[in-house]
Amino acid sequence: MDNKNKNDSKNYRPMKFVDQMERNKHILLLYDDQKYAYWIIGRYFHNGFAKGESCIFYTSDRPEIIEKQLSAGGIDVSIFKQKNLLRIYGIERSDDNKHNIPHALNQIREEYTKDMKPPYRRVGGTITDVQTIDGMRFNILLEKAGQQHFDEFNYSQICYYDISRIEPTRKHEWISSLLRNHHYVIYASEPNKAVAFETALLEQDDK
Repeated sequence: MDNKNKNDSKNYRPMKFVDQMERNKHILLLYDDQKYAYWIIGRYFHNGFAKGESCIFYTSDRPEIIEKQLSAGGIDVSIFKQKNLLRIYGIERSDDNKHNIPHALNQIREEYTKDMKPPYRRVGGTITDVQTIDGMRFNILLEKAGQQHFDEFNYSQICYYDISRIEPTRKHEWISSLLRNHHYVIYASEPNKAVAFETALLEQDDK
């Protein structure tokens, strides 16, 4: 990361929020610019490494693409991989919406945490196509199941979504559902638009 980007990211509004987040939280990262999303992910992982936590990035993209993005964000990927503190885990994107949800979650979790020590810090993309109604519907079911059982696990998790790719006809409904099924939300956008807050505040507004 060049000096200008480093300074810009350091002063990026949501960074203090990332630094102050409590452990074992389910975090929603919405973005419309990948650069800002990786500023957040990089800071989140840096904080984990500083605490000796195992950091895992699971994705349907090629792992080398993710490694390149993390390196651009100032993370020494090779060093942390050697220390077994960082794992980039490739998953297959699936449009089969008939999975047993708890089983699917447990199977993936067991595979990508193998031989790594808790506590864990995770970043995960969607495992279905969010551009379709069926894909988003299944993804919401996964998020609900994860949120309901989140206190049972020893990890924090960022779930990230490119807003521009979410199925458009029900986008407001999808985003509302995502907000209800996470503890925190971070909107990674241009500095004057970026926000971060606890989703419990939304529940208070509804009362």
